[in-house]
Amino acid sequence: MKKRLGIGKCLLVLIFSGIFSHDSFAQLATKSQEVWPALDLYYKISPKSRLYGTVSGTKLQESNYADGGVGIFFDYFTFPLKFANKFLPDRNDSLPGKFLWLRGGYQYGTSPPEAENPFKEHIIVTELNSRSYLPFEVLLTLKNRIDWRVLDGDFKSRYRPRLMMERDLRTEYMFFTASGFVEYFAYFGNSSINRFRTQVGVEFRVTRFINYEVYWNHQFANGDEVAENDAFGMSLKAYLTRGVKVINFKKKNQPKAGS
Repeated sequence: MKKRLGIGKCLLVLIFSGIFSHDSFAQLATKSQEVWPALDLYYKISPKSRLYGTVSGTKLQESNYADGGVGIFFDYFTFPLKFANKFLPDRNDSLPGKFLWLRGGYQYGTSPPEAENPFKEHIIVTELNSRSYLPFEVLLTLKNRIDWRVLDGDFKSRYRPRLMMERDLRTEYMFFTASGFVEYFAYFGNSSINRFRTQVGVEFRVTRFINYEVYWNHQFANGDEVAENDAFGMSLKAYLTRGVKVINFKKKNQPKAGS
C-alpha cells in the first residue's frame, strides 16, 4: 500500500512544479542578459570534512565579453542532527544532516586582456554557515561569507549574507531539489555599489555521483552604480568520496553473458 502525501506536501509539489517547469526556465533564459556556466567538484575526505573546487564563467548574451574564475575551498562540518538525516536520504550532498559548517578557500577571477574593462581579482573566502529544518521538510540555510579581495592591486572587502530554502522532491522516475535564496552584497567603504540578488533553481540527480543544476538570478538596481541584471546559470556537479570508486574496471569473478 502506497503512502499518501499530506495536503501540505501536495501543495509544495504543485507550487515547485509550476515555478521550476521547463517552460518557465526557457522564458527566463531567453530574457537573461548573462549566462553563468560552472563545473563543481565535491570530494568528501571524512565524515566531517570535504574539498570543494569550482570553475565558472560569465558570458554576456549580446556581446563577446566573457570572464572566468577558479576556486578551491575546504569545508568542515559539525553538530550532526541525527533526527534530520531521515529527511535527506537520497541527496548527493556529500555531507548531509550537519548543522554548522566552516568554509575557507581561495578564488581567482579574470577577464580576457582584450576586454573593455579588464580585471584580475584574488579572493580569500571565509564562511560561517548554519542549517535548520522548517515544517514540510524545508531546509533553511543561513550563509555568512566575507570576501577579502585584491582587485587590480587594491585591497577591498565585502560581506555576503545569504538566506536559502531548499526542498527535496521526488517523482516515480526522478529525484530533484528545488531551491531559492536572497543575498545581499555589502561593500565596506563604498555602499553605493551594494547589491541585492534573488535566485530560484532546481538541481536534478543524474547519477549516484552527478547532479545538474539550472537557475535564474536577478539583481536589483541600486542608483546609478548598480544596474538591474538577469542571469541564467547552469552547473554540473560531481560528488566523490575518498575510497569510493566511481567506476569499477575489474572484470574478475564477473558472470559471463548468458550465464
